[in-house]
Amino acid sequence: MKIAFWSEQKGAGTTFNLAVTACASVLLHPISVAIVPGGYHDEQLERKFFKTVGGSLFGGEPYAGQESFLAAESQEYFFKSGLECLLWKESREELTERVVKANMRQVVKDRLYCLPASARSEQEWWHEDHMFLRMRRVIEAVETYFDVVFIDCGCRQEDYARNVLRESDICVLNMDQEKESISEFYQNPPQFRGKTFILLGNYFEDGLYNRKNLQRLYRIEENMLGAMPYNPQLQAACQIGKLKNGLECYVGDHIKGKNVTFEKELVRTTNLILKLAGVVS
Repeated sequence: MKIAFWSEQKGAGTTFNLAVTACASVLLHPISVAIVPGGYHDEQLERKFFKTVGGSLFGGEPYAGQESFLAAESQEYFFKSGLECLLWKESREELTERVVKANMRQVVKDRLYCLPASARSEQEWWHEDHMFLRMRRVIEAVETYFDVVFIDCGCRQEDYARNVLRESDICVLNMDQEKESISEFYQNPPQFRGKTFILLGNYFEDGLYNRKNLQRLYRIEENMLGAMPYNPQLQAACQIGKLKNGLECYVGDHIKGKNVTFEKELVRTTNLILKLAGVVS
């Protein structure tokens, strides 16, 4: 089961919304979830869960599947792990559960894993590189070992991202809380194979175009529209790689009632997305 998060707009908080929803999914339900980058380079996704020191990532489980290779042009050895290591595998048979999970970072033990993207920056042709053409095979392997895979497509416009969106079971379309963006969506709806769920980021319940007004204005089905309220405390936790710790205040066994509106909308949105995907009843 693949759920892709994407936005036509920059600044819609797509990666943040994905990370929060994926983490809330395992805190609310006994399921296993994998988070996968929608491109070769996507350091912001992993940084939501692990703190950085001097540009390096710390925390979580070490990479058991780390391998080294020699760069001919510089005669230096580099370590490849995460997505980069999996892309180097010559056959699908090599992408066993042990190998795949060894190249992922555990966020919640045995329940939530994040696949790190390459640390190398993308070139203009990255999605046409012969190595990256194996990405579809990697995602298929990851999907085999988890109940659901969340794919972060950000606001990418290239062909690879569009293919991911077309092939996903659910597309979570992230947009700002404004009438114009919703109107544009209904005038020119994107063509996806799966169902489209609208997620309003940085949401304010007392805004003019709140969830209920948008449902009435555009006749959006109640179970196809979610919201992620603005939460500065959680965003601050996210910036220092402690999203899971910050989220535990709102879901699971550690609810403290800090922000009732956020807690209510988060639980509602997460459950709607998982139900739409058929992961929970």
